[in-house]
Amino acid sequence: MTRPLLVGVDVHRATNTVALLDSEGREVAPRFTVPNNRPGTETFIHKVAQQVLAGNFDAIHIAAEATGWYWYYFFRMLDQHSLLAQWPLALYPLNPRLTANFKKTYTDLDHTDTIDAFVIADRLRLGRDLPPPFHTDDRYFPLRLLTRYRRHLVHTLAREKAYCVAYLYFKASEYTHLKPFSNLFGATSRAVLQEFASLEEVAALPFTDLMAFIDQKGRGRFPNPEQNARTLLQVAHDSYPFPEALQEPINLILGSSLRLIAGLETHIKRLDATIAHHLQSIPQTLETIPGLGPTFAAGIIAEIGDLARFNYNQAKVAKYAGFKWRRHQSATYLAEETRLTRTGNPHLRYYFCEAANSVRTAHPRICGLLPAQVQRSAHPSAQTRPRAHRTQTGTPRGAAADDSRTVPTQEGLSHLNACPTQKGPSPSRVRCQGTPTARPTAPRPPNLPENPFFKFDMSPHRFLFKEVTGIRYQPR
Repeated sequence: MTRPLLVGVDVHRATNTVALLDSEGREVAPRFTVPNNRPGTETFIHKVAQQVLAGNFDAIHIAAEATGWYWYYFFRMLDQHSLLAQWPLALYPLNPRLTANFKKTYTDLDHTDTIDAFVIADRLRLGRDLPPPFHTDDRYFPLRLLTRYRRHLVHTLAREKAYCVAYLYFKASEYTHLKPFSNLFGATSRAVLQEFASLEEVAALPFTDLMAFIDQKGRGRFPNPEQNARTLLQVAHDSYPFPEALQEPINLILGSSLRLIAGLETHIKRLDATIAHHLQSIPQTLETIPGLGPTFAAGIIAEIGDLARFNYNQAKVAKYAGFKWRRHQSATYLAEETRLTRTGNPHLRYYFCEAANSVRTAHPRICGLLPAQVQRSAHPSAQTRPRAHRTQTGTPRGAAADDSRTVPTQEGLSHLNACPTQKGPSPSRVRCQGTPTARPTAPRPPNLPENPFFKFDMSPHRFLFKEVTGIRYQPR
């Protein structure tokens, strides 16, 4: 039986505060603070090593809250240091919510760095529900930074477009309703909004000149520029008058916003090319799924990393992504509707949702593999989104179930509700229908690489198509 030294570290930008405990919860040394830099970490390492020798410990367990990235270089240096390599070392980056909830079990504790370090060490001593230990990962981590930054840019772009549309109403109130151009933020639409102070100027142009302007800005790609011109004139006729006093500020706002949108779109395209280049160094088969490109595949692979962290258990990956419904039972009562936890990795959940939606929209033939209820719910005339069905025994889809569970008939696209870019009722607010059916078996893709990451029974194909979308996989 091991006797580890338990170390809790409260990480900040400038300092790291440390508490040392044994397995009985007794502090074995006074709490101390070191700078959060290379010399400070060297001091920390030597103090911990001295305490291990003095207390006759045979392992070292260190936990810190994953606050921003302030913990990363600290853990990376600990993982690679030769002095600590003499003993078994486990490094745990804890979700701050985990320690915050654990702190509630104490009575009237102050909020100080030294107390927080002790709470982190005591939570480490409890040992339950700890994340996978940290290890230096130069294969997946760079790709993870890129895909997370892309998600940030996409959300920034969505917010800026919504902001721009709100101010566009001042200049042309019917522009978004009549839609003279299919892409509101395309090159021709931007030219109309930026080069004309008001739509009255557009209406004053000769019709042939307006058609020529649209055809030129569209580089001859509009099949019927005459129809676009007529719709634009209809927008000018039906919109409220644009007051002269508002023209200068609104045109300045719209011009700046449209330039920012164009810049963000350019950055995202460059980032996609960089992500695809990094993905080439990682053997993977996700791109063999119809409709799934390198960007979404990279997002899923980068967040999952090495599947050995999850013992190749698809239920653990589903829980890590936040695709898990809590079970609510009391005596003979078993709740039929429970909420999605959404406490897992939001980046992995985002890329799972986006990938599933990409497959659904890009390849309509995939709908033939979906249960009938999902096909109806995916139709634009559907009144409600589907909710993941729960089996008659109350076993939820995802991490809480084992490999013998049944497949819901209404799983499908319900997880898209977990995606921040999707809107609609929560899965817990839609009444489930149907009965569970037999679990389908997925055919093995040909020429699967001999790599633990692609162990078929626990491969990302299964994660994406069985655990997330409910779509049965068929190789090309």
